Amino acid sequence: MKFVLKPFKIEINVSAIVNVHFFEFPKTFRTEKDAHPFSELLYVESGSIKVLSDKYNGILKKGEMLIHRPNEEHFLTNTDKPETKVIIIGFECVSNDINVFSHKPYKLNADNTEKLARIVREGRNVFDPPYNVPVYDMKEKTHKPYGSMQLLKILIEEFLITLIRETRFNEMSASENHRLAVAEIIKYLDDNFKEKISLDELAFLFGTNRSTLCKIFKENTGKTVGEYIIDKKIEFAKKEISSMNKTFSEISEEMNFESIHYFSNFFKKQMGISPKLYRRNTLESK
Repeated sequence: MKFVLKPFKIEINVSAIVNVHFFEFPKTFRTEKDAHPFSELLYVESGSIKVLSDKYNGILKKGEMLIHRPNEEHFLTNTDKPETKVIIIGFECVSNDINVFSHKPYKLNADNTEKLARIVREGRNVFDPPYNVPVYDMKEKTHKPYGSMQLLKILIEEFLITLIRETRFNEMSASENHRLAVAEIIKYLDDNFKEKISLDELAFLFGTNRSTLCKIFKENTGKTVGEYIIDKKIEFAKKEISSMNKTFSEISEEMNFESIHYFSNFFKKQMGISPKLYRRNTLESK
């Protein structure tokens, strides 16, 4: 058997890191107008800050993020609220998919805030201080934890991929979201119906709860999850029984039944006849 290797498709590639800062801006703080050949993520941890840039002019509030794109002119001024705290991460990424975050603020949820915090923590494994003053050439630590620079790259890419998925998901209507989710669940069931699948497992895998999963699945397919799995199993069993290529024991084992007895009872309950009689009828009809 020859294995086929699948190369990874890279949607987001963070090719270089510039800085990872955590600033606390005083009330009168104001930056100079700036532009640089890399992207810059700006996140407000507390307070608010006024942003003026080529893509967005307005207030960035607590919990909101913006990404300035390469060579985009921008500057910041603190609002009348003291002690505004911001995270600034400079990185190189040529993908246009992150442009969506340059036009307006994006509110991070708790999970994404934690992902951002992990980036900052790993940044401190990579770089020497200071972290709270502008540094144009952050120095790497002499003794970094193993793989820290690579992990920092991975964490930033995961963060950006997660946000892009969210924006594309949120752009759809609720019904479209449900159809997309159900399509993914159906594909999973089609690929794994021979295995034992529980509602708890499905709910976990697709980021929902049992009741919501059952509701949207029934609304979009007209069947319960259990009914769908049974139909797939019967369809497969009928095909294998009719092919005459496998014994009932082999079919039972392939479908992960505990025994041929359980398989026979399952088939008879759904079809009204035993697998043996179904095969005989198939032979006679040919």
